[in-house]
Amino acid sequence: MNILLLSSEYAPMRGGIGTYAREIAVAATQLGARVTMVAPNYGKDTSEADRASPFPVHRFNGGLHSARDLPAKVLLTRSHVGAAPFDVVHAADWPFFIPVALARSRTPARLLMTVHGTEINETQTASKRLAIRFSGAFGPRTEIAANSRFTRDLFRTKFDIDERRIHAIRLGVSAFWSGGARNDRAAVRARHEIGPDRIVMVTVARITRRKGHHLTLEALARLPAELRQRITWLIVGPEGEAQYVNELRSLINTSQCDVRLLGAISDEEIRDLYGAADFFCLTGLPESSGRVEGFGLVYLEAGASGLPSIASDIGGVPDAVLAGESGLLAQPQAEMVASLIQQIAENSDLRVRLAAGARAHARDLSWERCAAETYRLPRPQAASPLEALSA
Repeated sequence: MNILLLSSEYAPMRGGIGTYAREIAVAATQLGARVTMVAPNYGKDTSEADRASPFPVHRFNGGLHSARDLPAKVLLTRSHVGAAPFDVVHAADWPFFIPVALARSRTPARLLMTVHGTEINETQTASKRLAIRFSGAFGPRTEIAANSRFTRDLFRTKFDIDERRIHAIRLGVSAFWSGGARNDRAAVRARHEIGPDRIVMVTVARITRRKGHHLTLEALARLPAELRQRITWLIVGPEGEAQYVNELRSLINTSQCDVRLLGAISDEEIRDLYGAADFFCLTGLPESSGRVEGFGLVYLEAGASGLPSIASDIGGVPDAVLAGESGLLAQPQAEMVASLIQQIAENSDLRVRLAAGARAHARDLSWERCAAETYRLPRPQAASPLEALSA
């Protein structure tokens, strides 16, 4: 199978869509497909990293997408679509939806577009809906891959197309998070001056209001004093909205909770922290702006490392965190989140059971499985009974 994959986000930029494009391309290649990646260069020389890629990467000049980039993407897509006999032309995210649709006359390939959640709401303006309609973006040759059941259902409510062309295909998680040479749990704790008797909770997310750090902090403050004083909360991630970050710092300083802001660190360091922690917590909030949590890949990464999650029951998160199996879900309210933190912090047997479920769920949702479902590629004999059941 010959696949052309176009993405407006890719390494060296870090983010969910870039991760999706990279991982599904690697997995498809491992399953025997020939993948050609088209991605922006962000004004940097990426030649060394691209040469090490298991598939060719064609870079175009550009960075984060804006509306003025659309004509260039249309010409770019037409040139690549006509360059080889592709079996699948895949727009990994919405900036390539219209360009792929407008290039359909140049190829008999299957046209595939992946929706991640928020862009579905963002395309509801009159001008964007008109552009989608007249370009035939979601015409009869187009198939939609949604990253969760929530995203699939959201798309169905906004666009009237044949439901048989919309598929919920959950994302995968890299083996990096379950394997590798990670540092010893005790050594990592010692490096961060965390005692062996501490209960460690970790959050990995950009510090923005919709990620709900303030909600988690309020939940911690509601715990019984004796328990609260035993918990260390490690917050990993770059700073987002400046005003919100300042508000959060102020709340932390007056909270009487042990909270550490570690900033942006490497994936290797995050993996080490997962190994040193007891559970993961990310309590996102619904937003009136239309932004949604389409899936929640970070919960799978934590789960692959053996951490159960506490999460908000919003968006596509229930596909990433199985309630009562790989973690605990609650409505994003402080008293409810506090109750879950207390349950998981005080009950080591519960943590062990949920940790086993989190690992199993992460094994089930491999990128190989995601690529096979997305591109209809055959998979080799599954390596475990769990994988055999999910194939």
